[in-house]
Amino acid sequence: MKKIKLVVCDDELVQRKFLGVLLERFFKERKIPVEISYYGSGEEFLENKEQDLNLTDLFLLDIFMPNLNGIELAREIKERNAPGKIIFITGGNDYVTEAFELKAFSYIQKPVEYEKFSKVLSHALETVEKVKYMEVMVDREPERIYLEDVEYVETMGRRLLIHLHEDDMETYMSMKAFMDQHGKDDFLQISRYIAVSKDCIQRITGRSLILQDGTELPISEKYLPTARKEHTEYLHTKKMASV
Repeated sequence: MKKIKLVVCDDELVQRKFLGVLLERFFKERKIPVEISYYGSGEEFLENKEQDLNLTDLFLLDIFMPNLNGIELAREIKERNAPGKIIFITGGNDYVTEAFELKAFSYIQKPVEYEKFSKVLSHALETVEKVKYMEVMVDREPERIYLEDVEYVETMGRRLLIHLHEDDMETYMSMKAFMDQHGKDDFLQISRYIAVSKDCIQRITGRSLILQDGTELPISEKYLPTARKEHTEYLHTKKMASV
């Protein structure tokens, strides 16, 4: 599993330290690498670490905080399209309806018990692991790119051009590194320079591959037999999964 990035936001220092102890125990027991950031208010998080919105896997938010409470902070996180799961920590039953409307992953009552806490975190991590993504540097800034949004990638010198459904991005990465780290299961390499998302392929005709949007890409002779074989196997697997 990749390193999990987690944010704890609670205005009480004692509670932040207590959650830190529980988190350290949880991730140490499971030998999962984790990076945890702690904040004493929603304002501190939004003002100083806005980039974390896109890179955070889990948000642990206290509901009862002065000024910007946990519900308001979660709403701001959702409005900015952050993909991370939200878990509310609260000392009462207030805001249950609001938490439900925000599609929070879970709602944990204080005092937090480790058994309940670990079960919720385990379930949350299962959903995080199912979402495949790659973290790259784009214009010297970290970006998280979800593989389901990628149509195909191609190398141009030392750069990797990532073609998304609605945009393109560039980063420094070799095709071998991309395929080794992200592409073995979900991408089909059709030349030394191009790899295509298996889910975006409409058909293979002759020595050409046609994407769902009509884009036509050439398949090099060396890769043609393997491309045809893997595409056929992928279609068969999808068909079996839908039965």
